[in-house]
Amino acid sequence: MTEVLKAEPRKTKKSVLNQLRRTGFIPAIVYGDEIENKAISISEQAFTKLYRKVGRNGVFSLEIENDAHPVMVYDLQVDPLKNLIIHADFYKVNMNVEVDAEVPIQLVGEAPGEKEGGIVQHSLYEVNVRALPAKLPTNIEVSIDRLQIGDSILVGDLPKSTDYVILNNEDEAIVSVLTPSVEEESDSGEAEVEDAKEQETNEENKGEE
Repeated sequence: MTEVLKAEPRKTKKSVLNQLRRTGFIPAIVYGDEIENKAISISEQAFTKLYRKVGRNGVFSLEIENDAHPVMVYDLQVDPLKNLIIHADFYKVNMNVEVDAEVPIQLVGEAPGEKEGGIVQHSLYEVNVRALPAKLPTNIEVSIDRLQIGDSILVGDLPKSTDYVILNNEDEAIVSVLTPSVEEESDSGEAEVEDAKEQETNEENKGEE
């Protein structure tokens, strides 16, 4: 854990929060193992740079005055219009106690079944993982290089790790290659042709009248 983020204590008045955001700082709070809830502020620029590097489940050192705390990002509030972080929650962890976290699934490779017209359906984007804070993976890669039409990869198919335990049901599907709906498309096309013929016949009958 070498990444460091500096923070300053702050007041909780709304006017103070708005002033912080206008000057490039993010209001935040830290809580967790052997620490009282502390209202703090952090540099938006410094946090954005660190977050891109360590990710959602990364552990880093949060320095408040003369104290340093190992923390993880617990929650981020984002302004949907401006796409800016407006508040952050940090959770102080005990490095010797396991935590639960959501870890993203990243598909890699190209499914042979897709080349044959199959449809790759990515069903599960995150798995729940339990591990020591320092052992939490940034993401879990799932190769789809061998998936043919009709094949699936389930949670139970993921390689076992000595660093973490996946808590999801083993029968949950992560990714599948679906059979293309050729028959439905064909039926739809035939229906359109029949409709066109019927309309043409109706117009001819009207002309004869």
